[in-house]
Amino acid sequence: MTAGRPAKPTELKRLLGNPGNRPLPDINNVTHLPMAREIPAAPENLGEAGLKLWDRAWSMAITWLSPDSDFEAIKNASLLADASEAARNKYMATLEANDGRAFVAINKAYTDALTSLGFDPVSRSRLGVAEVKAATSLDKLLERRQNRNKVIFEEPETIITETGEIINNESSSS
Repeated sequence: MTAGRPAKPTELKRLLGNPGNRPLPDINNVTHLPMAREIPAAPENLGEAGLKLWDRAWSMAITWLSPDSDFEAIKNASLLADASEAARNKYMATLEANDGRAFVAINKAYTDALTSLGFDPVSRSRLGVAEVKAATSLDKLLERRQNRNKVIFEEPETIITETGEIINNESSSS
């Protein structure tokens, strides 16, 4: 594992105007990978968990996954999804330490495979396909206020507030 901050994606540097003024690869030499237009056919040897991941991965990440370069990586992650489920089921049935260690090892490999494909916020930001914005206190306050007004005005039911006070909308609106 490397120390320090992860490298900023080149696409993000270009978007920000290259604030570090380091030389960037020539945009004319960049090879654009084709984006998936539809979900590719799943390998025949996938189980239920693997098929579920296959469909979710291709449908959720269709904008950044390429059927040319990422097919094998998603196939591997899907096989690991099946293996993780099988290892978990075996461990839950036997509760033996060796089965538990096997489950942990397979689950770690599965998580690493998902991370390498961009299926967590940090790896998506490293790939340059997502930006995570921390909500400010004002954003949180406005959201709570909006949710509170939504509940009061749309649902004529009994409401229990955060302080434990009981409000009956039907009787208070008359």
